[in-house]
Amino acid sequence: MQATHQLHVWQQAFDARPESVAAARRKLREVLIAWGWTDPDQWADLVLISSELISNAITHASTSGDEVNVRLQEIGGDCRLEVSDRRPDLLPPRRPRPRGEHGRGLLLVQGLAEDMDVVTTRGSKIVWARVLLGTDPERAA
Repeated sequence: MQATHQLHVWQQAFDARPESVAAARRKLREVLIAWGWTDPDQWADLVLISSELISNAITHASTSGDEVNVRLQEIGGDCRLEVSDRRPDLLPPRRPRPRGEHGRGLLLVQGLAEDMDVVTTRGSKIVWARVLLGTDPERAA
């Protein structure tokens, strides 16, 4: 008998202010726990990745009054986190400059995520990362 997995989706817009990073992290943890992922060790990397991607969107691609949209989709422990902003013209650097102040956080994201990429449309940019949470014994039953 094959296990069936329920698709979970959450999304929320946050004001493009530095304090929104912590608010988004708190909400993300609440959502994961509500979905049955009760072991923080399973989603610590995902929360760290969310901090980096949301911080980047706020710092590098937003102006006063903007919003940053955060979307999380999970099915069977496979999570896709998306952070979108309205600046498709400002792409994250592929590699940090040797003495530059920015770009190293994305190296961390690349190291922790199973996959990540950037998708642009005419009016927005989505930076996404995929993280495998593993198997939660409470959910596997």
